[in-house]
Amino acid sequence: MKNDLDMRKIRVHTDDRMKARLQFVSEIFLREIRVRLRDSEDCKKMTRKHISSYIKGIYKIKFTGKYKDVCPELSKSQRAILEALGLSDSK
Repeated sequence: MKNDLDMRKIRVHTDDRMKARLQFVSEIFLREIRVRLRDSEDCKKMTRKHISSYIKGIYKIKFTGKYKDVCPELSKSQRAILEALGLSDSK
């Protein structure tokens, strides 16, 4: 992807440049998510801000051994996003 975007150096020397690159990459991810959500009736009217705020709360902490994995209780919108992306919210 770096070569396709003509980004010669990956290294950055300032915080501002690092933030700009991270923001650029996050915009690419959000755009791809938005494209995939267009086909879902529940998700196609969500704005970029709505999608971003909903996916921030989705996480899973995996443990090994005798402890069970920890997942948050997902809202209807979060479940709809995962379903539209082809991801399972099963614990």
